[in-house]
Amino acid sequence: MTTATGHHGQVETRHPETDDPTDEAPPGWVLNAPNRPLEVWTYPVLAVVFAAAFAVVGVVLGGVLALVVGVSGAIIITVGAVAVFVTGRHAYDEQTRVASWRSHVTRVVVAATAAVVVAITSSLVGSRLGLLVGVGAAVWLYTTARAAPRFDHLVAAWASATVAVACATLAVVGLTVESVPESLRAAWIASAVFALFATLLAVGQFRIAARTPRGQEPLSAPDRTAS
Repeated sequence: MTTATGHHGQVETRHPETDDPTDEAPPGWVLNAPNRPLEVWTYPVLAVVFAAAFAVVGVVLGGVLALVVGVSGAIIITVGAVAVFVTGRHAYDEQTRVASWRSHVTRVVVAATAAVVVAITSSLVGSRLGLLVGVGAAVWLYTTARAAPRFDHLVAAWASATVAVACATLAVVGLTVESVPESLRAAWIASAVFALFATLLAVGQFRIAARTPRGQEPLSAPDRTAS
């Protein structure tokens, strides 16, 4: 199957031999590929705004640790925003399934990375912002489980596992290291709850990924399709 996606937003799936339109709907990641210039910019701009807000929060919280964490997280998210823009622009220009898939993969990886950064850094400075992000991510993942490709679930699973390990480490350090400031000790120990939540989320996503069939991802060279 090939999918033609014009710059005006029309999407149709064509049979690979006859090139006639078919009734099969394209995957969601094809439908979500940028079809207008505004769609190329939307996610990158939102990511940059979020990065700026994250840096501001680091400044507002005060302290060297919060400042370093906030600025570092903002830089990582900004780099991700650039990657989303580049692949989104290519998907808009090329209008192929492979370009659309690359754009989708970049969005998923950047979103997961941003969530991991927020979860770990917020726990590091004693904020519960990461827990809110985790709950929101869990709700979104399970409400879109049937429509999401296997790749999405694997990325979410590994991201959750990373958060679980980091938060468990913070909890152990908070319990065993005497030099941890009292202002952070309680928050780091409480990260054990976040670690448990992230572990359950990771296990759930690995299980969903194992049940999700392969076959949506384009594995061959891109076939340019007409608008």
